[in-house]
Amino acid sequence: MNLSKLFYFFIITVLFSCSSPSSDVIDDSTDPAGPTSISLTSDKSTLEVGETVTFTVIDNEDENVTSQSAILINGNSISGSTFMPLEAGTYEATSTYESLVSYKVYVTATEPVTLTSVIISTSSNAVFIGAQVTFSATAVYSNGTTQDKTSESEFFIDDVLISGNEYTSSQEGAVVAKAVFDSMSSSDISIAVVDPSNLPSSFSKKAVVEDFTGTWCGYCPRVSYAASLVEEQTDKVFVVGVHNGDQMANSFGDALENEYSITGFPTAYIDRANTWTYPEPSNVDQALNAAVGTVDVGLAIESSLTGSILDFKVYQGFLQNMTGVKLVVFVLEDGILANQSNYTSYYGGASTVTDFEHNGVLRYSATDVMGDPTTSTLGIHEKTFSVDLSSYDVLVPENTGILAMLVTQTGRVLLNAQFVAANENKPFD
Repeated sequence: MNLSKLFYFFIITVLFSCSSPSSDVIDDSTDPAGPTSISLTSDKSTLEVGETVTFTVIDNEDENVTSQSAILINGNSISGSTFMPLEAGTYEATSTYESLVSYKVYVTATEPVTLTSVIISTSSNAVFIGAQVTFSATAVYSNGTTQDKTSESEFFIDDVLISGNEYTSSQEGAVVAKAVFDSMSSSDISIAVVDPSNLPSSFSKKAVVEDFTGTWCGYCPRVSYAASLVEEQTDKVFVVGVHNGDQMANSFGDALENEYSITGFPTAYIDRANTWTYPEPSNVDQALNAAVGTVDVGLAIESSLTGSILDFKVYQGFLQNMTGVKLVVFVLEDGILANQSNYTSYYGGASTVTDFEHNGVLRYSATDVMGDPTTSTLGIHEKTFSVDLSSYDVLVPENTGILAMLVTQTGRVLLNAQFVAANENKPFD
């Protein structure tokens, strides 16, 4: 029994001597080995030359190690963690910490955005006395962007600062306006101030018939007869004879034919927009009704004839500001006698009308036949012309006249017209 007790005591002693308290156990898994990677970030990826970018280095244990790291730009170490590019371009940045190297990041520097110009614009380039003009200013920058800077700009009329961006003139004439923003001035613009008493309150509407014809065309006398019926009833419809294939044909008529895509004769257009409905003598009202009422645009003409030299001025009046208006100016000749084929019952029904009188024959176009762009702001605008009629097959200069038309941008819609005989004047009406 004593031996048994001794054996039991021995076993217990061995067990306790082979174990140790938990505080004495070393766990290799918690032994810190240090960071294994780092990452580099920047507070901006794009900036202007002269601005500063700041870099930050973080290790994989989320510790900020920027101050202990080296930052390299395009392979060259910089001082600290900030960098200011002095030239435009893309820069490669990396960082090192102890033996660790970050991935690359890229920063792009652009040229500084600067103010390059200021543009002034206006609600109207022409106004009546007492009407208000509103200005606006737009800043244009070197990167192509624009910004409205009206509220931050100053506005000058004839170099005198005005209050705000609105102006009202009390006298007729032209004023010069400019805007100034951030010490930069816009280009000058001119505002026409118009005395309304120089213009009528409205202009009577005139109409134009362009008759594509020829002496060889047996059915063409039908339109000539219809035109004579119109001219018996009004002096506000002007007829142009555009000839083809005869002694009165010319390049101006050819150009008109091409623009109108004329395929058959006779063809007549009223106000350039509508064909005169067949049979024209039964539809005289179509031409008469085109010259009814009033419009906001009108024409006046002054002319003088010296030998074969025809000098004239065309005045264009506008009661409102318009855009895209064109001016057409023709020289026409009356009283040209030429035999005319005739398949109609008009003019006695003869197969040939001997010495038929052709009037309104197109001899010359002082503008493109479809019109030249013209100033169309409120007020009166004039254009001066001079032509040697002997260069354009005119037989009798004293039988010529000037037809002026204002048309839309396409040239195919008539706004208004005016006609005057050579050596005469025609005011606005």
